[in-house]
Amino acid sequence: MAAVTPVEYVLRIDAFTPDTMPMARLAEYLGALARLLGHAEHTHFVRLEEGSAKLVHRVDAVDAPKVETRLNGVLVGNAPKEALNAQKAIEQLLVNDNAVATLCEVSSGRVVIPFEGRNRPKPMVFPPFREDTTIDGQIVSIGGRDPSAHAVLQDGDAFHTNIQMKREVARELAPLLYGPMVRLHGNGRFERQLDGVWKMLDFRVDRFEVLDNRPIAEALAAVRGVRDNRLMDAEAYHDISRLQDQGDGDQ
Repeated sequence: MAAVTPVEYVLRIDAFTPDTMPMARLAEYLGALARLLGHAEHTHFVRLEEGSAKLVHRVDAVDAPKVETRLNGVLVGNAPKEALNAQKAIEQLLVNDNAVATLCEVSSGRVVIPFEGRNRPKPMVFPPFREDTTIDGQIVSIGGRDPSAHAVLQDGDAFHTNIQMKREVARELAPLLYGPMVRLHGNGRFERQLDGVWKMLDFRVDRFEVLDNRPIAEALAAVRGVRDNRLMDAEAYHDISRLQDQGDGDQ
């Protein structure tokens, strides 16, 4: 097996030269680069080369294979979260500086990670819009001194905030605080985030209903009491069996 030797990488940024790069900006790039590489005790900044700003850094032999694996993971999107966040931070710095960059292996010239920077496709921008919808969860906060009341709804690990309603509706909901699951009917305002995810900015409650929290077995027993319920149809039977298995697993 060939001996592992230290490996040098260079981050080439086309918008700067060593004379034009501000010291504070250099520190930001180096900080993000350190998080990208990881293994801080064995990565070292070596020099800033002439031409386009070239940030040369060395990885000690002991961690060179680990850093190479980490950078390959960044390229395909399965690296540790810290490394992927560092990649995004470098991309954002480049966008702000109207620059593009490449991370290359010095000895071979191989491009390890290309950074799009200013060439990154611009995200599609949609104006916020309102739509009638419903949200489910448990009331974990309700009240307020405004003419309209406000609430927070918890659905598992997710929390719906900026929920508004008339005080009359709030009085009816108040006894359900930390109680059963409820479904709020109303109108929400939605906005598309830069990552493509739609976020609900606010929600205006018109009415609500308390959801049936009975165990699956009890609910099925009630349905069986309904004439012509068709529970034994093949497709329905399969779905019900799966639900019962899940319900048994939760006990």
